[in-house]
Amino acid sequence: MKRELTKREKILLLVLAVMVIGLGYFRLIFEPVNDQISQYRMDTEGEQCEILSNTIKLAQMRSMEKKIAEVKVDGTEKAIPTYDNSVVLMRELYRILDATQEYSLDFSSPVEQDGYIVMRPVSMTFKTGTYQQARAIIDQLCDSGNINQISDLSIADERSDGAGVTVDALITFFEIAS
Repeated sequence: MKRELTKREKILLLVLAVMVIGLGYFRLIFEPVNDQISQYRMDTEGEQCEILSNTIKLAQMRSMEKKIAEVKVDGTEKAIPTYDNSVVLMRELYRILDATQEYSLDFSSPVEQDGYIVMRPVSMTFKTGTYQQARAIIDQLCDSGNINQISDLSIADERSDGAGVTVDALITFFEIAS
């Protein structure tokens, strides 16, 4: 059964062939390439965010390194003592607080933070004759060889009663966990 195709059938077959080729190109080439381009763009954005984050970290590290170098040049570099530095700490506190009229120390349990820093809180109360003496003791605590943070500091001037100056402070000493 051989039959000649009409002009209209030939045109319809040609249109169908063009549509199949177009659909094949769209499905097999165009869509995968566009999906890959979109994936590359998302990867590029992620990499750019990571580069920006690393650039910020690098700037912060350079700033910290500069500050460390300045501290080393100034000679004010302090090393954090290792855990259970209590004997050395007690000697230093006794030496500093020896100039007071009276003092009391209350050691709380050490607390480990981030797995490598141990914080040893000490609640301290002491009395001196003058504000200048109290200030000198606080300055000595700040300049201590044991790295610390003084918080909850209160100074009460009771000299009108003849009692002197009373200082209450919470000092946290830092040590490296062993």
